[in-house]
Amino acid sequence: MRKKFVVFLSASLLVVIFLSFAISTYAHHQRQVLGDQTTPSELILPPVTSGAGFILPDSPLFFLDKMFQGVRLVLAFTPERKARTHAQIAGERLAELRIMLARNDSDGISTSLSNLTQEVNQMSRTLSDASLNGRDVSLLAKQFNETIKAHRKVLGILKDQTEGVLKLQLKTARETLKTAKVEIEDELAEDELENEIEEDLNEEIEDEVEESSRSAKRLDHAINVLSKLASQAAQKRQARREQALRHAIEVKNEAIRKQEEKFLEEEEKKHKRLLEEREKAIKEAREAIGKSQEAAHKLKEAHEAVNEAKSDSSDNSGSGSSNSGSGSSGSDNSGSGSGDKD
Repeated sequence: MRKKFVVFLSASLLVVIFLSFAISTYAHHQRQVLGDQTTPSELILPPVTSGAGFILPDSPLFFLDKMFQGVRLVLAFTPERKARTHAQIAGERLAELRIMLARNDSDGISTSLSNLTQEVNQMSRTLSDASLNGRDVSLLAKQFNETIKAHRKVLGILKDQTEGVLKLQLKTARETLKTAKVEIEDELAEDELENEIEEDLNEEIEDEVEESSRSAKRLDHAINVLSKLASQAAQKRQARREQALRHAIEVKNEAIRKQEEKFLEEEEKKHKRLLEEREKAIKEAREAIGKSQEAAHKLKEAHEAVNEAKSDSSDNSGSGSSNSGSGSSGSDNSGSGSGDKD
């Protein structure tokens, strides 16, 4: 009996060791291909303006919360009220995302992001429907526009702290909110719309410059990994070659030795051609990224020059008004002098 227990314990220990090694190898493979992955619980979570719902996405009763939100929408009889309700629910979803990140719950994170984008899209569509029905929704549009800007700011702060799959999820959600924001901007007053378009363009330029920089870093990571793999492959081929030659010498068969040498030489040529093609593709990719980054910087500089020109134009206009006022005073004085002379 004791012998069976020892055998069972040894087998269990071997299984645990094997699984640990497999998980470690898989994690190493992920790091090689995707780079470092961010653990959500390591993030510095920015504050949000709304509170989370009573039932959170990681609860099996979360469907009840969804049902309750549906009831709230049914009781909102006008499009404006429905849009406000969607905005409130979106705030709750963002607060729930914050909690799911703190708990490191990947499923809860995905659910929260999906629900957040869904509610913001519904808010935007409902507001557009109200506008099509002839309602004045400019004030609501201004409020919702600021709400989405706040949500996108939170997602942007989180995105800048992350890498890997989580970064992609946050970036996708942020872009979805941007689409809804542009739709809402159509309902703003003319001067407010112009300001929002300018802000959107500035933000897009900054995002493109940052993305170009990050792309260059990811490319360097890929090149380093490929170089390391190529070096490892070369070492393995050398070991195989030495083993084959030793085997040929042992059996004293000249034909086998020559055949092995020829095979290994062909393998080495193929591998060399593959590496050359990879290096060529990597070089072209680097040049494309450099051009993209340079274009983004030039676009940013041009935009700053336009803003500076606008500012100078406003200053000159103000100076012109002052000079005009001085000229009028001179005319009055001239008139006074004439009276005295008479």
